[in-house]
Amino acid sequence: MMQAAIGGGAQLAKRWLGALLLTLAAGCASNVPPPSAPSQPAPTQPQYETLPGAPVETNIKIGLLLPLSGQQAGLGRALLQSAEMGLFEVGDDKFTLLVEDTATAAGAETAARKLLAQGAQILLGPVFSTDTRKIAPIVTGAHIPVLAFTNDRSAAQPGVYVMGVTPQDEVQRIVQYAASQGMQRFAILAPTSAYGNIVEQAFRNSVQGSNGIFAEQARYDPNSPDYTGVVEQLATAYQNNPFDALMLPEGGAKLRQLAPLLPAFQIGPQTVPILGTGLWANDPTLAQETGLAGSWYAATDPDKWKTFAERYAGIYGQAPDQRAGLVYDAITLIVALGKAPVPDYSETALTNVSGFNGVTGVFRLNIDGTVERRLAILEVVPGGYVVRDPAPGTFAAAIN
Repeated sequence: MMQAAIGGGAQLAKRWLGALLLTLAAGCASNVPPPSAPSQPAPTQPQYETLPGAPVETNIKIGLLLPLSGQQAGLGRALLQSAEMGLFEVGDDKFTLLVEDTATAAGAETAARKLLAQGAQILLGPVFSTDTRKIAPIVTGAHIPVLAFTNDRSAAQPGVYVMGVTPQDEVQRIVQYAASQGMQRFAILAPTSAYGNIVEQAFRNSVQGSNGIFAEQARYDPNSPDYTGVVEQLATAYQNNPFDALMLPEGGAKLRQLAPLLPAFQIGPQTVPILGTGLWANDPTLAQETGLAGSWYAATDPDKWKTFAERYAGIYGQAPDQRAGLVYDAITLIVALGKAPVPDYSETALTNVSGFNGVTGVFRLNIDGTVERRLAILEVVPGGYVVRDPAPGTFAAAIN
């Protein structure tokens, strides 16, 4: 078991990291600003002060479940750094971080039981949906809430919140935006994979919810060495019955293989807007793909992420994994609720309808364990991206 405490024997470490943080911009204070007027609920929690005579919890234990050994040990250490950074930036002596490894032979279940035995009031993690499902009966039986870092919505349930940015959220945002720009007929080019199936279903649902028409679909084997045939098939369908937008839920090398084929068959973004998912986020190679210039995709607020990433890199000397933002937001949310006159990790407190504001933008935990997010629309341009439609800063109004 690994334990990190803010206070006591960790004062030397706190002074060391605190000195580093003093070199950062003053704007890196807590991501929990004061609430706005009641007429416009703000997705934040206030900075609480202890009231005279109010009972105070002097030691709030936060359990953290990460893969700290095995193939994912590097990821686990990077996410642990993000958690420590969050505690040092917004925490105080009343918070203790208890860390257990989910990648041991004993598994995530044993790690969760250890944290509960040590008195953890809330658990953050695991990273993967398989581990999340394993620990769910244990923690829900103990009435301890979990903020898991997976983006698999099927792992959500009351008391087990899926913090990852889900494909469903990304698809819904981009389709709603495209519909608001006058697009009605939608097509999709997707891999025959589990991810492709999730996106395809979310795409159908989002098109229907936007009063659009699901005009065409083409699926391809992600292990195929050549995608020319499926792109040509889609181009023929477009010529016979044109559609207004094409969803392409692919990333990395496969996306770079597909991108040049689109304009070659007259279905590139100069002809048909191409819509992407979070697989496109933080991929600098996209700007070099002429077949994607002008394409749109949904992602978390890039400005907030950039500020966080710069602070993280300044402390640890490396760029953070995208999931580090989820860990940081989970930690700072828990600290905010823990700074109340009476710390409150109840379902009511966690599912505040106004939501919370973090480095991944505005998000809101739902009673069923799903997490709603407000995402930005980015456009691929030479050299990178531009924000075409900013991420809304509140849940006061629906995106349309």
